[in-house]
Amino acid sequence: MANPVPPSSGDVRVCAAVSLGWQVAQLYHSPVRTGPVLDPDRTERLPGRSDFSAAARSKWLGEQIGATAADLLPAQPAGLHAALTAVLANLEDTDRSRDATLDSVFTLHCRLLEALSIADFRLGEAYGLGRALAETALVPVATGDDEAEATFRELLGTGRVGTIKDWLTELKTMLPDHAAYAVSTALDDWSSWVAGPHAPGDWPGAKTAMRAQGYIWRELITGEKAGTDLLSLAGYLDAARQIARRAVTATRWLILATLVAAAGVVIAMIFLEGIPPTARLLAALAWLGATLLAALKASGALLASAAKGAEGWLWQTELDESVATAATRMPPPARHHRVTGSSVGQMSRVT
Repeated sequence: MANPVPPSSGDVRVCAAVSLGWQVAQLYHSPVRTGPVLDPDRTERLPGRSDFSAAARSKWLGEQIGATAADLLPAQPAGLHAALTAVLANLEDTDRSRDATLDSVFTLHCRLLEALSIADFRLGEAYGLGRALAETALVPVATGDDEAEATFRELLGTGRVGTIKDWLTELKTMLPDHAAYAVSTALDDWSSWVAGPHAPGDWPGAKTAMRAQGYIWRELITGEKAGTDLLSLAGYLDAARQIARRAVTATRWLILATLVAAAGVVIAMIFLEGIPPTARLLAALAWLGATLLAALKASGALLASAAKGAEGWLWQTELDESVATAATRMPPPARHHRVTGSSVGQMSRVT
């Protein structure tokens, strides 16, 4: 457990810091269960996770946090070590107090944020991203239906969402492929939906959708699942169709520009003196044909270079949007609408 499974892409330490932030938020917002941390009774079959008590699973989560923190910070500051020890002691206490447990997790969060930010500002930012995104997904789901609207509006307000999107933009190249863009566009979709008018009966469905959305966000930004694993054949075909449309558009404009330039040359040739009219016409047609052929070849080469293979930047950009579509879970009938044109794949700071 001290060495998490590395993500398929992205920076291993940054992904681990995101995961750590998510885990601490999950522990802080989970109900504090009393009772002993014991193994289940032995039966004819071996137990699964669900057979263990909630108190035992909370202790496991605390130990996972300790293992990941030790991996990221081998030389732990004394304050962080003491905070981890206090959390585990509270989680092992049969008569654990809710206030004492939450106090210890709160202190641990402060020491982790401090230590990671000092060790590497990118780790501190990644930890903050995991914590903020986890609270966006976990807190509304855990609220009552009568409190859901206010909680959704608080956590998905434009200011808070803008801050999370800024972190995603800054960490994009260090997060798994397609993850930052998919999460960022989903946040936009959710923020727009929450800001709209809704009936009281809409919020239970929003909680259900956010529960599924939270699972996907965690899998993507921690590297548990590659973004392309969410795609069906239709997702790949959508990306290919968008590249084909770009090819048609690029070729059309290139040919138009070439025709305008060639027409000027042809007109000039027609009015040249001292050359027989037939020769002028044949030369003009030859020039026009050669120019068009060169334009078609140039546009084809440009698009082939952009889309070639798995590393082609145009292909990867269109996959960003395909993954975003597949990774977004909205309250029905709302859904993510595919972005097309020059805006695909774009991410920039909001604040």
